[in-house]
Amino acid sequence: MATKCNHDVFICFRGIDSRDEFVDYLVESLKRADIVPFTDIITEKGFSIRAQLLAAIEESRSSIIVMSERFASSTWCLVELEEILKKKRTSGYPVMPIFYRVNPSNVRKQEDKFAQALAEHEEREEDKVQVDKWKHALAEFGDLVGWVFPSAHYRLKVLTLSHLLLAIFFCLLNSFQRTLNTK
Repeated sequence: MATKCNHDVFICFRGIDSRDEFVDYLVESLKRADIVPFTDIITEKGFSIRAQLLAAIEESRSSIIVMSERFASSTWCLVELEEILKKKRTSGYPVMPIFYRVNPSNVRKQEDKFAQALAEHEEREEDKVQVDKWKHALAEFGDLVGWVFPSAHYRLKVLTLSHLLLAIFFCLLNSFQRTLNTK
C-alpha cells in the first residue's frame, strides 16, 4: 500500500543549535521554492509527539537531517535519525545530510560532544537499550556525503543552500517519476 505524502521534506534538527540561524532560513527558502517542509513546529496539541513525528517521516517524500553539535543530546533527534535511516535502507528514501558547524568525522566516530551525549544517554535507564542503535545510526549518517556548513557566514549559507535546494528539487522530481512509473 502506498503511503500518502503530505510533505515534500521532513526536517530533523536540534533547535537549540540551529533553529534561529539556519533552520528558519532553510524552511523559508524551501517554501519560496514551493517545497512543503515539515518541522516539529507544526505538531498538533493533545496528541503523542512521537507518533506525530514518526507519521510525518512516513508521510514525507524525503528528509533533511541537520546534524549539529548538540544533536546527539536529544533523544527525539536520535529516534528521528534512526527512523529516517531505517526508511532509507528499506525503501531508498532520499536523505540529505547537513553537517552544521560539525565535522562529519566527529559524527561518524562519535567524538567530542557526540561521545559526551551518548555517555549521558547510557547513564539513563530508559535510554540504555537504544544507545548502540544510536551509535550505529550516527556512524552511518557520518558516512553519508552531504553539505557542510562550517559557520553561519551569510554568503556561504546562501550559496550552499542554493545547491541544496537544487538537489532537493531533483530528488523530489525523481521520487515523483518513480511514483508515476509504478502506477
